[in-house]
Amino acid sequence: MTRIVIADDHELIREGVKKIIRSSRDLNIVGEAAGFEELAALVPATAPDLVILDLSLPGYEGLAGLVELKSRF
Repeated sequence: MTRIVIADDHELIREGVKKIIRSSRDLNIVGEAAGFEELAALVPATAPDLVILDLSLPGYEGLAGLVELKSRF
């Protein structure tokens, strides 16, 4: 089972992504975040296999946040 965290500051987008993912039996949503600091705390707590990341997430600037997240975890 693939463990997924969804990170987007728009709740409507998170809900849409969750609806799509829930239709698959081998995907499991283990958390969601609305900001970068929330995501940074969530990743070590949930140990996801995949993070679906909004590149315009509040708390970081574009790809720099992705690089930081990758370097931390």
